[in-house]
Amino acid sequence: MSHLADACPCGPRTGTVFALLGKRWNGQIVDLLLQGPARFGHLVAALPGLSHRVLTERLTELQDAGLVTRTDGHYTLTAHGEGLRPAIDALATWSQAPPSASPADGSCFAPDDHAVWEAFSHAGDRVRDTLERRVQDSSGMPPSYFELLRRLRHAPGRQLRMSELAALTGSKPSRITHAVNRLERAGWITRDGHPTDGRGSTATLTDLGVDAMEIARPEFTRVVREHVIGPLTPAEQDQLRLLCEKILASFSAHADDSSTG
Repeated sequence: MSHLADACPCGPRTGTVFALLGKRWNGQIVDLLLQGPARFGHLVAALPGLSHRVLTERLTELQDAGLVTRTDGHYTLTAHGEGLRPAIDALATWSQAPPSASPADGSCFAPDDHAVWEAFSHAGDRVRDTLERRVQDSSGMPPSYFELLRRLRHAPGRQLRMSELAALTGSKPSRITHAVNRLERAGWITRDGHPTDGRGSTATLTDLGVDAMEIARPEFTRVVREHVIGPLTPAEQDQLRLLCEKILASFSAHADDSSTG
């Protein structure tokens, strides 16, 4: 039998705070503004990997929350935002203190591990942000849609089952369904019942979709060549491919372990 004395009398007090500051970049933006007013361009320069679009969204969120205001082209903290100074200072002090030891179960980064993750994460974010901006601006097509159309272009008969399309693009079925719905409305894809399986459906690339893909292709290719292929030697390109394949294989290995555990 449980007793009231045995129950935890408390609940989380900071849900609203972490919902806002826990979102990527928001806490760092506040930290920078605690050091003084800053223009939009200064914030972009101080936060490598943060795109103009995302920074605009984050600043809008912080302004809506009453933490940030904009005056004469400068972003500054409100009195409410300044109230976060003791908490941010305490977090900065805590983050600079070395951990006593890394747990043997691998739940903490070793210093070298952290550097590897930061480099990988930062590079991936910059490539994705650049693709999003330049491909969208040049063709009006998100890069993820270009990848989906490209998969169909190289499939037999320019068609794939929806489940195959999800697997090839690493997307959840619901996300593929949403994308295909939009591409179908644009006339770039048609969707029909599978000829041999009444339970499935197939997506087929139309001639209009091929034309749209060809408009997006040049800028997509330029970004990949400028920031992924171009900076690497042929030997480094092979290494990158092998390393990425190794990372992807780890997901299959963990999925197998989960299914047999």
